[in-house]
Amino acid sequence: MKNWSQTAKAYTEDHLSKSLAQPERRLNALSAIENKFKEEFPYMLRDENVFRNIQKIYLSKLYECLKGKPLSSAEESVFTGLYKFCN
Repeated sequence: MKNWSQTAKAYTEDHLSKSLAQPERRLNALSAIENKFKEEFPYMLRDENVFRNIQKIYLSKLYECLKGKPLSSAEESVFTGLYKFCN
């Protein structure tokens, strides 16, 4: 299983390989998610097993709590993509 950096890189590469109208929306969402976790839980991004130890629903809910409002569709898509590319 890949760590956060490897997974985010794989997600970004895949995302940029598609012809999307606004690819920056999801990339900005990924950046916001990473920045919030770096502020609050930096050790989590270094955890080699973060995607094995934390289910997608819990990781996205944690982010939602840190953010203080519901996830945007771009953020939901990012979490789905991260778990898709974590293996």
